[in-house]
Amino acid sequence: MMEIEVRKLFERYERFFNRALYGEVDMEELTSLYSSEFIGAAPAGVRTGKNGDQFKKVMAQGYDHYRATGAKEMRIRSIRLSA
Repeated sequence: MMEIEVRKLFERYERFFNRALYGEVDMEELTSLYSSEFIGAAPAGVRTGKNGDQFKKVMAQGYDHYRATGAKEMRIRSIRLSA
């Protein structure tokens, strides 16, 4: 049951991300994909964040960056859960 819900979340995130690549960013939907506080990982390291106005601004800049670099699609290739 949990695996189904996790898959649905990431499928939703993938759809959202791809719409955002074409400039269709719904900030309310974006914030609904994240908890009030969260952990994120990137090549620069692991960070914590808060879901608020600053988060929306940074995410919008991120989508602008992806578009500027020519990104056309983000695809999740696999999801694996472990207890």
